[in-house]
Amino acid sequence: MGGVLVLFLWVLYLGSCFKSTDVMVTATSWFVPLLTYEKQYGKLDMEYSGNYEIDASGFGDEEKTTQEQGISTQEHIITTKETEEEQKKEDTVKETSAIVKGQNCVSFTMNQLKDKDFLRQKIFVIDRNTSMTDEELSVSNLLDTDLSVKDLKEWDGSQKKKCKILIYHTHGSEAFRDSRPGVTEDTVIGVGSYLTQILEEKYGIPVYHDTTVYDMINGVNDRSGAYENAYQSVTKILEQNPSIEVVIDLHRDGVDDDIQLVTDVDGKRTAKIMFLNGVSRSNTNGEIAYLKNPNRKENLAFSFQMYLKGKERYGDYIRKIYVKSLRFNMHLMPRTTLIEAGAQNNTIEEEKNAMEPLADILNAVLSGEK
Repeated sequence: MGGVLVLFLWVLYLGSCFKSTDVMVTATSWFVPLLTYEKQYGKLDMEYSGNYEIDASGFGDEEKTTQEQGISTQEHIITTKETEEEQKKEDTVKETSAIVKGQNCVSFTMNQLKDKDFLRQKIFVIDRNTSMTDEELSVSNLLDTDLSVKDLKEWDGSQKKKCKILIYHTHGSEAFRDSRPGVTEDTVIGVGSYLTQILEEKYGIPVYHDTTVYDMINGVNDRSGAYENAYQSVTKILEQNPSIEVVIDLHRDGVDDDIQLVTDVDGKRTAKIMFLNGVSRSNTNGEIAYLKNPNRKENLAFSFQMYLKGKERYGDYIRKIYVKSLRFNMHLMPRTTLIEAGAQNNTIEEEKNAMEPLADILNAVLSGEK
């Protein structure tokens, strides 16, 4: 043991002589891998630092900023080819061959889904300023929560309908590469209208689409109060429509220009999507009491079950689930989700193409399909 320590110190000394951070990190990783994992491998889960803007009024000191870093994920799909030969068959991620709608379709074994480290590394991207508890990552929470909606398709297509899903847009002004200035149809609201159309016409699910623009004040883009503005309005909508059981805040992401969030689904160029969760927990201040969310576990389960269904059917169309410290109005009800569809450099066509598999995933989870 003493010889090993001497060798370790000697390698560190050489690294310091040559001022080589890589040498020192490598040496340390040989002996204390857990301490240097993030230093070496953290960037594997980070594609970019984008411009995800939020309403930050009322948050903790470390969160008082008018702009948060939106961090997406680089997919690292594990296939059976990448596993060691001696690894047990039930511990591998299996490629899905029965479904060919998307690229790199995968399903996960129960052993993997029970492994909380696997979830943290391969399915979730957890922002540096927050954390997820073992209870939140438990299979009993993520998989066993029943998210099916009773009488989901009771609407017969007539004018009278009891809406089951609410779609709204906190950042309704978000546009795309080929959007025409001032044309609402070319913004994320237009994409929401197309999702509404698919859900109603193809799946028979009645939808309330709120087309209010919450991030424009007197014709000027202003996101400082967008989440509060949306909360006030959406709360009234839910009070007036008690049949609604699902709330979707549909956005598009903001990325560096060289990032392309696009894949192939059914032979069509399709924007990738990401589910985002806010857990109202800061690593600095702990639980954020004034952002209490009694539906946090159900929110996480909703994202998780849609993620699994999406991976199984559409592969890399689904990005990792991103978890942040704030709340994003996700306390509105248990089946609430914030969805990032593509980014500013996607085309409108790619965005609308993304709504077709999204509608299929929503229908599958809300119908209770296994």
